[in-house]
Amino acid sequence: MAHSTPQIVRETDQLRRLLRGWRDTGDTIALVPLFGELHQGHSGVLEAARRHAAHVVVGVSSNNDSAIAQAAQLDRSICDLVFAPGAAQTSTHLHGADFGLGNQDALDARTTQVARMFGQVQPNIAVLGERDWVQLVAIRQMVRDLALPVGIVSAATVREKDQLAISSRNTVLTPQQRVIAPTLNKVLTACAGLIAQGGPVGQVVDATRKVLSESGFSSVDYVAARRAHDLAPIPNFDPAKPARLFAAVRLGTVQLTDSVPITRAV
Repeated sequence: MAHSTPQIVRETDQLRRLLRGWRDTGDTIALVPLFGELHQGHSGVLEAARRHAAHVVVGVSSNNDSAIAQAAQLDRSICDLVFAPGAAQTSTHLHGADFGLGNQDALDARTTQVARMFGQVQPNIAVLGERDWVQLVAIRQMVRDLALPVGIVSAATVREKDQLAISSRNTVLTPQQRVIAPTLNKVLTACAGLIAQGGPVGQVVDATRKVLSESGFSSVDYVAARRAHDLAPIPNFDPAKPARLFAAVRLGTVQLTDSVPITRAV
């Protein structure tokens, strides 16, 4: 079968005319918001979107010509349409809860962009990757707060063979940094296991930070154990309440983030 590329749409009015035809036939529409460059890590998100909906729209959140060009080369079997409206022009700015995990202004800006995109595309569902778990929680909260009729579906993190989460940031690591980078997931996984086995949360978090700081990373921005659904701190581990261990580290100027579930082995 010949490769067929998706249509690129830049105007909201044109987008809605096209989507109206899909809605009139009762078809489900999935939106995949795209921040930054398209990379292999998005494959799981796009595949999940196709499984859940008859039509998939990739929304490019800014005037990123490279990202638009990449999305435009997707096969139409994966993506039906690329919506690239340019930088969001809005007089409002959503302020979500400050989870204390990373750059709050950047998180608020992304949440605002997604809210605007929901209004433009009006999808039945939106599919987001679990790699950016904090962003996933923030957008779910935004949907609840604004009572938006959009279902949020999460797609598992796509990883390299050495378990480094795939990200566009990985491509700028030096060969030496790339060797160190997978240690982040290895340490998080091991320390999450200690918490699941009953280890004191505060002590394990401190130990995680210490091990990471001694593993070749330039610095450790944060380590935190949080409830999975709302990112509230956990004083202790309760197997009945899903939780995750989060960390952000730096290799030179590159920040790497990751999180793993805290689960007790069966």
